[in-house]
Amino acid sequence: MFSFSEQWALAGKAVVEAQLISAQAYAQAAVESGASVLDLQLDAARAALAAATVAGNQLLSAKDPQALLELSRTQSQLAIERIGAYGRQAKDVAQETQEKFDTVTKGEFAASRQKFGELVQVVKQTPVPLIIPFNNFLKTTFGGADEGYDKNKNTRPARQA
Repeated sequence: MFSFSEQWALAGKAVVEAQLISAQAYAQAAVESGASVLDLQLDAARAALAAATVAGNQLLSAKDPQALLELSRTQSQLAIERIGAYGRQAKDVAQETQEKFDTVTKGEFAASRQKFGELVQVVKQTPVPLIIPFNNFLKTTFGGADEGYDKNKNTRPARQA
């Protein structure tokens, strides 16, 4: 049978490993979201460059001032449409990012709760004089984490479609 110090060490190691896994999951979500933003920016830059090339060629080929004004108006309208499309795409990327972080947070809270539960089981097996200060620490530090997350989640404004 393991001694109490070995059980404490194993339980503590499991908690630290769970926290490292959480950090890795958040980092992965951040990298994926950053890649999405980068792709969006590159696509927007390519589209803007192509549109500027076309617009420049059209404006240079205008025969009279009336044609020049018509081309300017058309290009302005196209630019406004591109800006609107970019805004919609950026909103979609932001929502996907929020959903990724929500999913990671839910999963990591569940995993952390399990690991801390295992740590609490070890604490329960510890002799009473050793357990009281640690038990108070766990209650004050981690007792309200889930309630705070759930309360914050429920107070968020609803997403609009």
